[in-house]
Amino acid sequence: MNYKEYSLQPIFDLSHDLLCIAGFDGYFRRINPAVCHILGYTEEELMAKPIKHFQHPDDREVTRITREPILNGKPLINFENRYITKEGNIVWLSWTSIPVLQEELIYAITKNVTLKKQLEAERNFLLTE
Repeated sequence: MNYKEYSLQPIFDLSHDLLCIAGFDGYFRRINPAVCHILGYTEEELMAKPIKHFQHPDDREVTRITREPILNGKPLINFENRYITKEGNIVWLSWTSIPVLQEELIYAITKNVTLKKQLEAERNFLLTE
């Protein structure tokens, strides 16, 4: 098999999914443009504050507890929590995160599942009527 090196930069830049690298310290180290687009913050704003700053206050504790095993090398699959956009709107994100212990980094791909959550809430409301 003849391997040729390919840059992954176009995937990172063009993906509609949110891609990020975070440090074990709780700060973004690298984000793709989709993160800025969905949350409405600039890259500089997102990198300057801890990630928990952007999380919905009601989700911070469960996120902290759920995140702990990642710091010990266990991947996180399909964890959903809420973030607050710069405009004050709530978005639901579903995270899949892979830790790299020796680098103290977490590589994550995130999907915006806000519409799914809204449809589920509407369905549940209709079922209770």
